[in-house]
Amino acid sequence: MLVPLYEAVYERLEVGPATRLLGLRCGAGLALLLAAGRGAEVTGVDAVSPERLALARERLLPDARRGAAGGVFGLPGEQAEHGGSRGGPGVPGGRDARGGGGDRPGRAGTQGTDDAERGVPGTHRGAGSAEPGVRREGTGCGTSGRTRARAAVELVAGSPVDAAGAKTAPYTLVTVFEPIGCLAGDSEGLGELLADALPLAARGAAVVLAGWGPPERCATSSVLRVATKLADPLRSARSWRPARRDDLEEVAQRAGLKPDGSGRVACPFGYADVDSAVRGLLSTGLFDAAIAATDAKQVDKELTEALHPYRRPDGTVWMPNVFRYLVARVP
Repeated sequence: MLVPLYEAVYERLEVGPATRLLGLRCGAGLALLLAAGRGAEVTGVDAVSPERLALARERLLPDARRGAAGGVFGLPGEQAEHGGSRGGPGVPGGRDARGGGGDRPGRAGTQGTDDAERGVPGTHRGAGSAEPGVRREGTGCGTSGRTRARAAVELVAGSPVDAAGAKTAPYTLVTVFEPIGCLAGDSEGLGELLADALPLAARGAAVVLAGWGPPERCATSSVLRVATKLADPLRSARSWRPARRDDLEEVAQRAGLKPDGSGRVACPFGYADVDSAVRGLLSTGLFDAAIAATDAKQVDKELTEALHPYRRPDGTVWMPNVFRYLVARVP
């Protein structure tokens, strides 16, 4: 469901064959897939979610079964739909790596500081949906978790340092598409991650950070408040908090980057029904503390009630959201 965000950034930065992209916290690899479809050379790094990285390998490795057109099954333009991002729920950080994506994800405008905010309605199949395509087996992993797919694609289970290897050409684009501004302390660790990655980037290279938009523009924010309310007895350090205006700029400043523009993109979350929405949202991990403080049935009940305002007459669930991105430059 973050496809409009990925496409807005790639359009703005004219991602193509001349681009060498390093995707940090790449997760299930949908953003890498879209960049590779534009001809970019991509490297994905993820040290925290082996399950999602396994799905990225399925999507991007070269020994995949070929589609009728002769291309790698699942590349943009070779099938009608793409798999879901970050584990299927459409919410960043999702753990279930088998979710399907929305139908015909919309494009968002990319001009100026406040980009046009547009989205095309879609329907999420829920966390249990099968990924379009087949399993792709890797060509081999070293001790660092590196898997080389082909000259244009590399996936690394580790840190950016593990991705350096014998590379000579620097990266021209570094992305962190996992949005911040949703959990208290969710920007922690970004500084260290960027510190490892920036020496691998060219001078003047673009670094893209993503974050949740203002709570009043994100319907999902009201649902995520349920997690905080139920988890309050534990006073979880990882509970929901509203996004702040300067979240991304603060991260960029701490990393020594120079801001070079920003944008807002509509990324609505759509689900086939309430049950799919509940499964998808629970798979993000944002409700784990609430489940520990109460129980799973109580969380399911309150989450279902919180979703009621977003249920449409046909039974689908539709939550408009706005996400923000910041483009910064390596000095």
